[in-house]
Amino acid sequence: MILNWAKDRKAPPCIGTKIQRHRLRFMGFTIVHTALLLSLSMFVVADDPRVEMSARLIPAEGAVPGQRIKLEVTVATPRWFTAGTRIKLPEVPGLLLLQNQDFAANASERRNGETWTVQRWFIDVFATKPGTVIIPPLGVSVAVSKSTQETVASKLNTEPLTVTTHIPPELADLKDWVASPSVTLVQTVEGSLDTYLGSAINRRITLKAQDVMAMLLPRTTSKNDPLLQMYPEPPVLRNRSNRGNLTATRSDKISWIAAAPGTVEIPGVAVNWWNTDTQTLEILTTDPLSISISGELPPKPVSSTETLEALFYAAATLFIGFLGWRLIASRRFSQLRKRGEALLRTVRRLATRLKGSSLPHRLNPWRNAKGSDAS
Repeated sequence: MILNWAKDRKAPPCIGTKIQRHRLRFMGFTIVHTALLLSLSMFVVADDPRVEMSARLIPAEGAVPGQRIKLEVTVATPRWFTAGTRIKLPEVPGLLLLQNQDFAANASERRNGETWTVQRWFIDVFATKPGTVIIPPLGVSVAVSKSTQETVASKLNTEPLTVTTHIPPELADLKDWVASPSVTLVQTVEGSLDTYLGSAINRRITLKAQDVMAMLLPRTTSKNDPLLQMYPEPPVLRNRSNRGNLTATRSDKISWIAAAPGTVEIPGVAVNWWNTDTQTLEILTTDPLSISISGELPPKPVSSTETLEALFYAAATLFIGFLGWRLIASRRFSQLRKRGEALLRTVRRLATRLKGSSLPHRLNPWRNAKGSDAS
């Protein structure tokens, strides 16, 4: 009996068993397909009149280039939101649009005796130049509940908004400034200002501002000095957003290496701050640095050009000396020397005859009168 059962297990399935398996597979596919259709029928793309949306600029006017302008987008519905709201930001020349908040500010309001769910989204707008720029309609995608089993997806557009910025007379002659309600400037120096040759001095300038992006903060630079070798590092930019509050930080670090003895005066850093609360211009500065460098410079290394010139002059001297030695050792030089010596003797004899004797006449009694008269 056990052998018969084993044979039955090894035997191939019959045709009826195959048909039954295909039926089960078809029924499973039908169930999955039906469930998918039901889930799709619950999410309908349409424009729901029960969803309201509005947009505005804060402040609406009076801003300067670089000042933060908030674009507030408000979406409200008497139902509730079933999915995340998506806002598509356009690219506008002359404007920088950033969505720094990941979540909206949720609230509820009573309208005509009915409770509405409200979402407020904030888009940061920064103008890069003065004038008037129009923001085209923003595309907003929302999903709200129509019933307990149905969700309505809506695609809405805001109205075009006009951004107008101007430059006040205080900023007319300035190249850059920071438009913010609060700005701080801090200088940190590492290393002694009374230093020696080869020592390093590090200076870090940290600029921190509110309601602005780090990319808009101006760069703090310093002029180079022949007594110092300057090595600037790339700036460090940081942005922080906390419940709608923006904080930007820019850090610039410069390292100086003392290269020659002397005294160096490094001027302080100045930053133009346009106070958006008081609408006034303030100038933030740091203390200047006076660096005293002591020590002696090492001997100046000989350059390759100077080495080549010295070798050329040495070779030329040796070559001329060799030619002179060959000339002295040759027979022609001996003949020329003999001729020169003979010519020199002839000249001396002629000079002696022309000059005559240097003794007085009385000490030269053998001299005749004719010779004396000739002398």
